[in-house]
Amino acid sequence: MPEKDPDLWAQVWLHLRLYLANPLWQGAIMATVISGLRVLYEAKETSKRRILLESLICGGLSLSASSVIEWMEWPSSLSVAAGGAIGFVGVTVIREMIVKFLGRKADSL
Repeated sequence: MPEKDPDLWAQVWLHLRLYLANPLWQGAIMATVISGLRVLYEAKETSKRRILLESLICGGLSLSASSVIEWMEWPSSLSVAAGGAIGFVGVTVIREMIVKFLGRKADSL
């Protein structure tokens, strides 16, 4: 059985340490935690499912922002700051900003 093998848990721990040392994942974790705390602090949303989904979407957006940061050749440590900002602002505000930006771009064509 795999749960009886101590080497398995050592390998799992090693992989977790490798992922958590990467600024990409640190930014995603930061966005997820801050978003969850923000939603709980505002107390407007009572559904635990929606709180979890909001947090996970912010984490996914942060991973997307991290790839843009790498593409722009900015420091990878900026991913953590981007994750914190995305988590603080939230999905709804980011969606509104993107729709407004794309609307302006479409109007200028």
